[in-house]
Amino acid sequence: MKKAIAIVCCLLWTAAFAQSIPADSLDTYRKEAHRMLIAGDTAGAVDFYKQLALSGDALSGYQLYELYSQGKGVPKDEHEAAKWQELAQYNVALQTQQSRAKAKREEEIRKYGADGPTLEELFHESGKLIEDGARKKNIAISVGLIGGVAGGVLLSVGMAEQSTFSTVVGGVLAGGCGIAAFVLDIVGNKQIRRGGELMRRVQIKGNGISVSF
Repeated sequence: MKKAIAIVCCLLWTAAFAQSIPADSLDTYRKEAHRMLIAGDTAGAVDFYKQLALSGDALSGYQLYELYSQGKGVPKDEHEAAKWQELAQYNVALQTQQSRAKAKREEEIRKYGADGPTLEELFHESGKLIEDGARKKNIAISVGLIGGVAGGVLLSVGMAEQSTFSTVVGGVLAGGCGIAAFVLDIVGNKQIRRGGELMRRVQIKGNGISVSF
């Protein structure tokens, strides 16, 4: 692991001094490198692949790994092969991370628009959701207890006095309150879960506020 980190750090340091290829030109350079490789100009192709790999192109890194590990047109060099393989893996991980961040941002734009809520607004929204959810769960407990007790009392009275009315009312009251408590509890859980998701994504910095989740 330490060796891999050292290799990547070395390559990144080298990349800082290498000529960077614009992202929109990677495909053009890659095709030219492939053309040179097919034409037998391995040295020229390797130079292109190195520039591409140092510019973030994972495919070129793997191409260099294959060339050096098998000695295709270049001296076989396992150390050099491992170096470019590590950079290729790093570039793949970086591209995956960037793709996820882009997808997340696009999702937020779809939900809130390009000028969506600030992180602070999202933070307060998450707090409100959790607070409302907890309140609904507390109400659910109260409704369930009160309805259950009241319904149980009416059922007991009805059965003791053989009163159909009291028995029916007690059953309806207990059942209705039970259903209401169940629904409130589900809604409350959903709000708390949604608030928790916002909490984990939000980081507020500025205006004296610094909260991380």
